[in-house]
Amino acid sequence: MTTDIRYFFTRILLVCVGVTLVLAPVIGAGEYLGGEPLLVASLEGSTEFLPGSDATLVVVIENRATNDFQMFPSGRAAADESSTTARLLMVDVGAGDAPLLLRTDPQMVGDLPANSQVKVPFQVKFLENASGGEYTLPLTLQYRAFLFAEQRGSETVAYSYTNGSATIPLSVKVTPRVMIHVLGIEAAELTSGNEGVVTLAIRNDGSLSGNEAVARITQHQESPVVPVVGTSYIGDFSAGETAQAQFKIRVNDAAQASTYPLDVTVEYLDPQGDLIKTDTVTIGIPVLGEIRFEVLSDEFTIARGDTREIEISFLNTGPVVVRSAQARISAVDPFSSTRDIASLGDLAPGEEARAVFVISVDKTATVKEYSLESEVRYRDALDNRLVSDPMKVGFNVVERSGIDALLTSPLSMTIIGAVLVGIGYYLYSRKKRSVK
Repeated sequence: MTTDIRYFFTRILLVCVGVTLVLAPVIGAGEYLGGEPLLVASLEGSTEFLPGSDATLVVVIENRATNDFQMFPSGRAAADESSTTARLLMVDVGAGDAPLLLRTDPQMVGDLPANSQVKVPFQVKFLENASGGEYTLPLTLQYRAFLFAEQRGSETVAYSYTNGSATIPLSVKVTPRVMIHVLGIEAAELTSGNEGVVTLAIRNDGSLSGNEAVARITQHQESPVVPVVGTSYIGDFSAGETAQAQFKIRVNDAAQASTYPLDVTVEYLDPQGDLIKTDTVTIGIPVLGEIRFEVLSDEFTIARGDTREIEISFLNTGPVVVRSAQARISAVDPFSSTRDIASLGDLAPGEEARAVFVISVDKTATVKEYSLESEVRYRDALDNRLVSDPMKVGFNVVERSGIDALLTSPLSMTIIGAVLVGIGYYLYSRKKRSVK
């Protein structure tokens, strides 16, 4: 009984359609009965991305529409058009709540017939601090679809279209990672040619907690800042946590007062036990320059064979405090010293101190100008024992003058000796005659 009723209504529908086409000449010839664009979309390839990565999202759009059937009234011009074709298809991807930047504008891809597909690429940049998780990107499709055709006259057909649109959700996943941000740098008294300690405050800005995390510093290209102890154990590094990491570095001798780059990474184990390394973060390490001293004293004059105390002023021209400083002078032939080391104490930048030495010069020394080397030994902030560059101290050796010259001249001493002998002989002879 049900089958007979369906057959009956089908016959009635076909008769009505036929009558309509015969009696209404304004209705378009070759009409599609039923059907419209049926658009679906998906992303091609992997949909999981790392924070900070550049990616190309390839959107595959498919028209899965089907035509039910098409009728051509007798004597009418057929309409060469399909209601299931998406005409002038415009494609646009929105960011939605995803942590990314879109770098591609909406794209016109043309017509998309039924049972066909098109691939549309979009360039995106995932943010450096993107949190791990799944996100939805809204894909907006706008198109025109054939509505009906109107026959005007015997050979003219006018087409009518309607605007269509669809919004399709696309899913992407951001891989959770540890992402580091260096909040603070402590690098006190870093000077050229010396070692120092750098303490970093490192925050985990990612959405993943790292296990057995280790902070690591490495030299940045040809930077004069070189790690000596380049690792610092953190342990469990939770998302949002700030950890302190301490390192020991050395600054090359040629480094001037400036800020130099240093690379920082953190290695950790993810929940699967895989060893992961964060992206490198480059920071600036301030170097204060070179520790220097200057001799302020003028040239000293000393006679041959003489011994005297000399007082030398040493000025700290460097950028940091030197601790437990000692001045030393190196006495070489024809000089000698019975006191060649003197304490200066702690010297702040721009501060001077005086050292007293005892210097002797050989009596056979050539009369001319000499220079002796002096140096300052001191301790830095790490209690390392350091030595300054050598500094010249000038000496002018001259002849002895006055009574000293007579007493030190061989000829003078010979004459004086002869005179004294003569006087003694004269006095002796006179006394002897007086006795007789």
